[in-house]
Amino acid sequence: MKQLLSIFILFLIITSCDPCDDCTSVTYEPTVQLKFINQDSISKLDALISINSIEDDKIDSLLQVIDDSETNKIDSLNNEKSAIDSVNAAYNVIKSTINSGLILVQRISIVGSSYDSIYTDSASSFSIPLSYDKSFNQYEIVINDFSEIIEFDYNNVQELDESRNVLIRATNIRVVESNYVKIDSVQSNCEETCIDGEAIFTFYF
Repeated sequence: MKQLLSIFILFLIITSCDPCDDCTSVTYEPTVQLKFINQDSISKLDALISINSIEDDKIDSLLQVIDDSETNKIDSLNNEKSAIDSVNAAYNVIKSTINSGLILVQRISIVGSSYDSIYTDSASSFSIPLSYDKSFNQYEIVINDFSEIIEFDYNNVQELDESRNVLIRATNIRVVESNYVKIDSVQSNCEETCIDGEAIFTFYF
């Protein structure tokens, strides 16, 4: 009888010390942000800006040697220079827009599941779920009618939030190397470990 009482008391101590006896399990998926930058378009814009800048420099050189009396020629060159400057300014605005990641992604779907997001508006980043139980890790991305399969690897961990809810978090998130059709490179904003809710992966194509 004394032994049973000791076991019962030990059980009460163990259960009363459980730090999570009133925790609520929260099993929604962690997320990661994706950005897509059309590096090819930026390179083409840089080439056009460079050509225009060379022409702009030529005009500056001509304006330095033309006699002040040649008013019509000076006005013509200044108008041409102004037009070149306006075009380059427009090109730089387009470059800034592309560098911001603003793009229309047609769809993002999870391979082997019913998850399929179709987009009609441009955005600078896109949030996708990571599996809290690692049941999926591949995504099909469709942009400009071409598609790529992107695969992530990560570790799932549990932690408590301020309300003592059990959260499933993803850590050590990385992109699995792949033979992409259009994507040239991938960069992340992670200084060390990539964590869900903080990590942004930028894909250049």
